[in-house]
Amino acid sequence: MADEHPFLTGSDRDRVLLAVAELCAEQGYGELRMEAIAARAGVTAGRLDELFGDKEEATRAAIEAILMAVITLSGRLYSPDRSEPESYLLGIEGILELMAANPAFAYVSYVTARQMAPPRLREGLETGAQLLAAMLERMWEYSSEAGRPSSAARAALGGAEAVVRREIARGRTVDLPRLAPDFIYAAAVPFLGQEEALRLARASRDRLAESGTPE
Repeated sequence: MADEHPFLTGSDRDRVLLAVAELCAEQGYGELRMEAIAARAGVTAGRLDELFGDKEEATRAAIEAILMAVITLSGRLYSPDRSEPESYLLGIEGILELMAANPAFAYVSYVTARQMAPPRLREGLETGAQLLAAMLERMWEYSSEAGRPSSAARAALGGAEAVVRREIARGRTVDLPRLAPDFIYAAAVPFLGQEEALRLARASRDRLAESGTPE
């Protein structure tokens, strides 16, 4: 399991981000109030206003924090010692572990931003999705498939995001890592074909078994 909040420090700003994520998960964006954020974060109202002018700005920063953690993790898992598909698909496992370890941030990014908050909060998610899709499409370099459907990466990511959002909304964020083999298969098969996708999914199942994570 990934470390809890590895992307946060003890600063006033980061305590506010954690408070926003927790309160969104507990009561929803509509009920979020600046006074409650300040109280949860242990900062004064004046300090909160200095950091973030309103709850939308604070929530946007919380979403951007977990998205940056995802991007950083994905980049760190690339290695010249393994193929790019294997590095990317290890990234899928890492992202699921990161979300499982940070359920409040998982909720604010996958549920709050997409279903409950103003449209402006979805802008960062779209940028993150485009980056992940571009990384996934680089697997074409390892593909022997004749066709290259332009929507393959976004379709694979969209399906995975829908499942993740459902699991988070149902309070099963901690169980996300067990979904990695299925997500890896779905992400790999359009690019690498069924045989290679199955091999990568089996390798993911083996890693789950070694880590003691139940399927």
